[in-house]
Amino acid sequence: MTSADPFDASVRIARASKSPMERAAAGLDPVRYRIFCAAYASMRVIDDFVDDDFLAGAPDVRARERAAAQATVRQWRDAAVAALELGAAPAPDDRFRETQIGLAAIQPLASLDPDPWRRLAGAMSRDVAEAPMADWPAFLDYAEGASAAPAAVFVDILGLTPGPDGRLRSRLPGAAVDRIRNSAILLYLVHIMRDLAADAAKGDVLLTLPATLFQELGHDGEGFAAAVRDDPDLLAAARARIADYAGRFLLPALGELAALDQALDPADAAILRGLCEPYIARYEEFAADL
Repeated sequence: MTSADPFDASVRIARASKSPMERAAAGLDPVRYRIFCAAYASMRVIDDFVDDDFLAGAPDVRARERAAAQATVRQWRDAAVAALELGAAPAPDDRFRETQIGLAAIQPLASLDPDPWRRLAGAMSRDVAEAPMADWPAFLDYAEGASAAPAAVFVDILGLTPGPDGRLRSRLPGAAVDRIRNSAILLYLVHIMRDLAADAAKGDVLLTLPATLFQELGHDGEGFAAAVRDDPDLLAAARARIADYAGRFLLPALGELAALDQALDPADAAILRGLCEPYIARYEEFAADL
C-alpha cells in the first residue's frame, strides 16, 4: 500500500543510507530536501540493485540473469525520465515503484533535467555487462554516469529558485554537470581509494578501475583483488597511483567550487563545500604518500 505522502519512501531510503550527500542536503529547506531525497533515492535503488543483487551473484548466475538485469536498468531509466518530464506514475508492477512515485512528485514542484538519470543508466548498464575498463579514458566515460551525473543533480537542486510559474528551476544556466564534473570525479576517486580494500574483498567485479592500473602492479583485476587482501604494500601502491591520477582534477575542482560560490546563494554554496571539502582533505592525505 502506497503512503499518502509520495516522498515518504524516498526520505526513508535517503536517511537510511547515511550518505555524506544526504547529511549535506539536510541543510536545505524542507521542499528542496524532499526533492533531493526523491532524486537521491531513485538513483540509490538502481545502484543497489546492480551492486547488491546482480553483481553479488555467482558468475554462472550473472551470465544467466544478465539480459533481465539490463532490461531492469532500461525500465528504471524510462520510468525515471517519464516521471521527471511528465509526472508519470510508474506501472503497478514496477520494481522501484515507491521511489519512482517520489520522483514523479517532483514534477509539479520543480523542473529537473532528466539527462543525469540517462547517464547513470549508461554506467549501470556497463556494470551489468561487466564490460572491460581498459584505461583511464574508459574510466572517465564511466564516471560521467556513475559520479558526475548524481553530482549534477545535487548542484541543480542547490540552485533551485521559484520561476514565473511558481515551479522551482535552477538558477544555473547550462548543464550542471559542466559546473561540477572535476569535483565529482575527484570525490569519486577518493571514494575508490578509501574503499579499495573492502571492494577487493568482494572480488574484482566492484573494482571500477582501469586494466592498465592493475597491469602496472603486475596483476589483472582478479589477481589484484586476491593479492591485495594480504598485501598492504600492494594496497598502498594502488592508492598512490590512483592519487597521482586524481591530482589532475584538484585545481579544476577548486575552480568549480569557487565559481559555484558566486553562482549559488551563500548558504547553498556552504552546503556544497561542506560536502566536498572533507573529501578534498582526504585526497590530500592520500597524496601525501606519493
